[in-house]
Amino acid sequence: MGIDIKYRPKIFDSVIGQEVAVTILKSSVSKNIYNSSYLFEGPSGVGKTTIARIFAKAILCASPVNGNPCGTCESCKLFDEEKNFGYTELDAASVGGKEDMVKLKDDAAFISVEKKKIICLDECHDISKQGQDALLKQVEQCPAHLIYIFCTTEPEKIKPTLRKRCSIFQFSRVTPDLIFNRLKDVCTAEGLTYNEEALKIIADRSEGHVRDSLKLLEEANNYGPITLDTVSKVSRDYSTTIFEVLSNLGSNIAHSLELSKTLSSYISVWEFYEQMLSMVADAVKVIYGYEDFLPKRKELLIKLRDIHGCNLIEFMNYLMTREKFVDRIGLNSDIILLHYKFCSGGFKPQIPEQKIIVQDQQTPPVQAPPNQEQATPSASPTVKHAQLMSLPISERARLLQQQHNKVNTNAGKEDTQKVPFDWSLPKEERQGSDSSTTVQKELSPLEFSRLLVGGRGGPV
Repeated sequence: MGIDIKYRPKIFDSVIGQEVAVTILKSSVSKNIYNSSYLFEGPSGVGKTTIARIFAKAILCASPVNGNPCGTCESCKLFDEEKNFGYTELDAASVGGKEDMVKLKDDAAFISVEKKKIICLDECHDISKQGQDALLKQVEQCPAHLIYIFCTTEPEKIKPTLRKRCSIFQFSRVTPDLIFNRLKDVCTAEGLTYNEEALKIIADRSEGHVRDSLKLLEEANNYGPITLDTVSKVSRDYSTTIFEVLSNLGSNIAHSLELSKTLSSYISVWEFYEQMLSMVADAVKVIYGYEDFLPKRKELLIKLRDIHGCNLIEFMNYLMTREKFVDRIGLNSDIILLHYKFCSGGFKPQIPEQKIIVQDQQTPPVQAPPNQEQATPSASPTVKHAQLMSLPISERARLLQQQHNKVNTNAGKEDTQKVPFDWSLPKEERQGSDSSTTVQKELSPLEFSRLLVGGRGGPV
């Protein structure tokens, strides 16, 4: 039996890192009050399925102790032997269709000799949409003896209508300190020779997964005493190589290419990008003062910060876009492109050039003429009297006004008088170029034109 299976918690008090969920579920068992459905969501290896089994075992237990299963009654013994008819655990990855969920309803309706019937659907995000629809009615109108427990690492794939019908518990990654203490307890119980620094590295590399840390501990123990050397052999640390690749970008492209070629023979291209992004992101954290890392990694991150500085922020943004393309581009080509960006300053934030417009406050703004059809005075055509009389009154006034403006412009005078457009020739009072002179007598159109434009109408 593997260490991870042997030391899998069998009661709530043995679970680490999930205090909120454990406290609530223990209280529910003590009060004998249960909901019809529960949803346990969180990363893999943090105890979702384990807690689901402990919870189901405690519910079926004849005499729970402080919310924990007693482990001595017949129900608990049958549960440990996986023979308890009150508990059914299914892998939704293999049984997740609509027909499977309908069949599950028929099985759930069967009341066994146990006081409750608990159905645990592990990896429930793999249940099809039709299967989830089939579960809705079962969960909503669940019989009093039936309890559903759903476990998932991808809660976003669960339909909102199903989620709302469940009591949701969110599980988080376990801190390295808690994992380190658990590893020490296991080593003591098993009589294993270990080095504490090696256990800290295992706890850190497990990334919050208790199960993974126990598996790595067992692999290191099979190789020999649990030391830094044995841990490095069973779990390669590529952080130093990744650092060398990143630190030489912009200075020694040949060295970066050689290291990336060597490293890509051990890990996939996707993992290569993932580790680069992880180190760059951690270096950005160091820029902003966060330094809660293991001593060795912290040293590398500080060096990387000193080499590339704030360019790491734009570099991180660039790497975040590469995941969707890593299967279609060559790694070496991207290394060359990254080297070029560092050499040319391509990762420096580009500040857009601002154009300053200085406006002369003494110069009035240019306004468009109100009449778009009105031509400039110099461009106004010469109109004979016969043609003028054949035009509408408004058109006559416009043409005469143009000629008037031309005369005043050539004389250096500002035109301040305007001829109304609604005048009727020849009996209405009009103003000439001189505002102090008002024409009182009746004039013929030819006389008016001659006086208005300076006598160009010819002799009367």
